[in-house]
Amino acid sequence: MTSIRHIGGVPTARQDVVWQPWPQRVAFVLGVILIVRLVSLWFNTTELFFDEAQYWVWGKEPAFGYFSKPPMLAWIIGAFTGVCGDSEFCVRLMSPLMHTATAFAIFVLAAKLFDARTGFWSAIVYATLPAVSLSSTLVSTDVPLLFFWAMALLAFVYFEETGKLKWAVMLGLMLGAGMLSKYAMVYFLPCALIYSFSVSERPHVLGRPGFWLALAIGALIFAPNVVWNLQNQFATVGHTGENIGWDGRLHFARFAEFFGSQFAVMGPILFGIFVVAIFRLIFEGMNRQQLYLLCFSVPVLALIIVQSLLSKAYANWAALTYVAATVLVTDLMVNHIPEWWHRTSMWVHTTVFAMLAIAVAFSTPGSLPLPDNIRPFDRMHGSREAAAELADQVAKGQYSVVMVDNRRLASLMIYYMRERPEKIVSWRWNEVPDDHFELTRAYQDNPGEPVLYMTSRRNPYEIVSQFKDVELLGDTKPPTGFIGHVWFYALRGFAPDGAGAREEG
Repeated sequence: MTSIRHIGGVPTARQDVVWQPWPQRVAFVLGVILIVRLVSLWFNTTELFFDEAQYWVWGKEPAFGYFSKPPMLAWIIGAFTGVCGDSEFCVRLMSPLMHTATAFAIFVLAAKLFDARTGFWSAIVYATLPAVSLSSTLVSTDVPLLFFWAMALLAFVYFEETGKLKWAVMLGLMLGAGMLSKYAMVYFLPCALIYSFSVSERPHVLGRPGFWLALAIGALIFAPNVVWNLQNQFATVGHTGENIGWDGRLHFARFAEFFGSQFAVMGPILFGIFVVAIFRLIFEGMNRQQLYLLCFSVPVLALIIVQSLLSKAYANWAALTYVAATVLVTDLMVNHIPEWWHRTSMWVHTTVFAMLAIAVAFSTPGSLPLPDNIRPFDRMHGSREAAAELADQVAKGQYSVVMVDNRRLASLMIYYMRERPEKIVSWRWNEVPDDHFELTRAYQDNPGEPVLYMTSRRNPYEIVSQFKDVELLGDTKPPTGFIGHVWFYALRGFAPDGAGAREEG
């Protein structure tokens, strides 16, 4: 067995790298993939999911933080929609664009570590990962996070090799921007330390002033979000802690579910090769480049595996694993193992890419030739119909405010009622807010009457009992969608001391 402690030093570029014409080739192929995704996005018939609608709302309310996430995604969406408009296409536009930028960063990283041909294929493999193909049809915090992580990996390689100030500054900028995208960026620090402890040819990063400068720059960029959390009872930090949810037991079924999901995230062949490579490289030996990539992938995956055992872990929580893992596995497929592994994997990923690009344009129920019980896009419809019914109810009365009682309804109704003047507020259930809308637009903070109340609760006694006059106006149930059955009430006489209605109207 080869000890990784003595494998060597800093990843360096191979001296025989021939760059031309690989940059032009990767730009062309990534450009074709991007064009296909933009056309698909233009014809995408899915409505925004409630998380996407919430991010859009955040983008309209610039701040240094939000209840469940730091602000980078909201800023980017705000910038795009400020220029492009507020359609679903414009809200999601940043995803295919940023994934393309991430793929190009991976090209440069892999070319630096191995050669330009490996860089080319690493970029294409990343761009066609099943998770990236799916993510390009949506908008999520993982999109900017992956970009800044890839750029940080690239900056760290150059900083390790040269020690130059400009790379320390770039590393700090990427760390700070990544932390403003998602707190998972903090994984970069332990990964960097593990790598530095595993090599011996250069001084440890903790003994190098440039690394501390990078950390200081990152902390300075991240500081406004820390201040925002201080001013808002550490809302984002608390939400992140609640998501961890350890209960002192081991959950092997959840671990199996998470681990199995990674074959879909990275692709069955790629993830299989990655898992085998982890053990073979550790026990049979590895070069410096492979060590670097393992140090920035395995610790992240291991941490989320532990999380899945102790509580739960969603499939995308290990997303940062697959920047370095993609380069590692691509190098193995292109340069070390039979070519048919690479060809088969690319065929699978290209098929998934094409199917998703076509499917989202035919997402309305009945448009795809699938059995009735297989309706993959059902949750992405129905919100527009529910908003139209809400608008009809508003038109029938003179209401001071429209109130909902959960963030799903709040985000979707705010988005799909965006052309109307009515203010939509949220009922705050507890003294401490449970979501962004309870934090920023709680009805109790500025009560108005009469209230048009929209709820997905069949018997919302806890709320209607706080009003003296309660009238059930009607209900609606879109045939598809995440919203489901909703009811409408007219409420008057807000009495928060509990002296309101004793029966549901």
